[in-house]
Amino acid sequence: MQEKMKFSSGEVSRYVANRLRQGPDHTKVEKKPKARKSRAQGGGRLQAIELERVLGELDRMELERQDLLRQIVSDQRLLDAGNRSTTQDEVLAMLDDSEGMEDLNMRSFTGNVSLSQGLESSIRAARSRLAEIRTKIGELMDDDRVAQAYQERVEAKVKTIRLARNVESLQGLIEKCDLAQMQLVARRSSEDVTLTEADRETMGKYDLIRQKAREKIDALMGREDVYYETRRRGLLEFRRQLMNGGFVRTASIRSEIMQILSHLQLGIPVFLRGHLGVGKTEIALHVSRKYLGHEPEFISGSEEATKYDIYGRTQIGVNSERNKLQEFKRRMDEYRALNPDAGPKELKEVERQYYETIVVKGQATSFFQYGPLVRAMKEGKPLIIDEMDGIPHSIIMRINHALTRKAGDRIRIQENGGEEITVKKGFCVIATGNVKSARYKREELDAAFLSRWWSEDIKYPPQTETYEILMAALIDRRGNLQVKNPVDLEDIRRLTEAATEIQQIFSGDHLDFLGEGADAARGTPAGLKKTVLSLRHLWNIVRPWKANNFDKPVEHYILNEFIRPAVAEDQVYLVQLFCRFRFFKTWTVEQFEVPGLTEAKLLAFQGKQAF
Repeated sequence: MQEKMKFSSGEVSRYVANRLRQGPDHTKVEKKPKARKSRAQGGGRLQAIELERVLGELDRMELERQDLLRQIVSDQRLLDAGNRSTTQDEVLAMLDDSEGMEDLNMRSFTGNVSLSQGLESSIRAARSRLAEIRTKIGELMDDDRVAQAYQERVEAKVKTIRLARNVESLQGLIEKCDLAQMQLVARRSSEDVTLTEADRETMGKYDLIRQKAREKIDALMGREDVYYETRRRGLLEFRRQLMNGGFVRTASIRSEIMQILSHLQLGIPVFLRGHLGVGKTEIALHVSRKYLGHEPEFISGSEEATKYDIYGRTQIGVNSERNKLQEFKRRMDEYRALNPDAGPKELKEVERQYYETIVVKGQATSFFQYGPLVRAMKEGKPLIIDEMDGIPHSIIMRINHALTRKAGDRIRIQENGGEEITVKKGFCVIATGNVKSARYKREELDAAFLSRWWSEDIKYPPQTETYEILMAALIDRRGNLQVKNPVDLEDIRRLTEAATEIQQIFSGDHLDFLGEGADAARGTPAGLKKTVLSLRHLWNIVRPWKANNFDKPVEHYILNEFIRPAVAEDQVYLVQLFCRFRFFKTWTVEQFEVPGLTEAKLLAFQGKQAF
């Protein structure tokens, strides 16, 4: 059954237009028909250009009205949360008063000056401006032709937004079909049966739904207004993801996620390999939280890791009330198991002693603290082993059997006296590791061990996706770019290109025999030891640049946020790489403060003289 929108786009546009006709007191201004004038009458007819100008002015004022309302509500909430503070006017009056300073308790006076004490005057100014804007909007909307044209513009915008939202919904439908097929295949696999004829028919319908959904998307995206609105909404979603932690679900990332889920659904553990900064751990965390619905248990790979860090260990200390009661019950069960012939009187006395010692007095007692692997099995949660190839080989072999257990399997915990637990549904394992190279000191993973896993190499995002993410970092909450001039956009394009080359050099996909430290005669390319320009670093460059209203060229932030914090042996080469993309073209060597960067080298990097 198809569900229609509660209000049509025409009804929405009429509501918006009528709301804008309200006066400063937020009540509809009653006007007599004869008193209402239209510039369309007589010689006051609006020309098309003038009408477009008025509509543009209306749009700008409506956006300002929304911003003022948001500011007033936010500032007032902050003021309401605190006590009254000394106002700015009171501070100025005190400073202008040259008499009575001896009797003034300056410490108390200045102590009442709050960091937010200027908000009251800001709210007053915002309310005054809001009233002014409402009056101006009402005057403009008093013209019939303006009101009608504005209503038509809003109606067209509402239609476009709804169609763009339908594109997003269709994309979500395609993803749901993928997940539904994965679950069906996984269910039959767990039952150790092949797909039935009905199953194949169901799978075929999912394929057909996907096909028709893509056709609908292509048709909608063929409209220019829907295409640009969908792109705008996509960038806004990227912006939201950046603001909420930095993990951005691009098209390539979504493709990786679907492959990961398809194997986890079949009970196959997943091993994600990749270089520094590709987002291996972030992908694993996102899959666990969004698609598997659990905060995962986490093991950080380290050469100091022991089996006790993974399975758990016996602790000695005072438990919480809940743990003390659990310990009391466990100790009584153990006593009954070891003393099957104990009578009621004996058990009663032991129970009293245990309760007195463990629960009432809370004396130090021993208890087993489960490790992340056991907790994940018992509670049916995902387990993430971060940097698995950093764990000693002996420990990996010790947990080899446990990592491939499925729901319903039973496993003994030797560290807890051979306790037997049942693996709960939902348990799965995602591990991450680095690509094998001289850069990473890692354990050699056994081939037989790796054969149990589905392995995938995670790459740095394509250049087009990196550019989109940087664009998302520069837009405001309405999707408008906040750069000052077109040169800033060109800088972003070149920054994206530089990031791609740095990533390729770091990963070994591009060999640079002309870079700092290269030896072409010996076939030794230049290389970066520990530095790569990942999305996290790009975000750290762009965020302060935007926060400071693009006060300086982006290369200042490249230097301060990326090059200077890098390891010393990579800094000179990084300067050279950015110079290749026309950054730092007019800089002097003194501005860098980079050890090892000489004037001759910098001039060569800038193409001003041979080196």
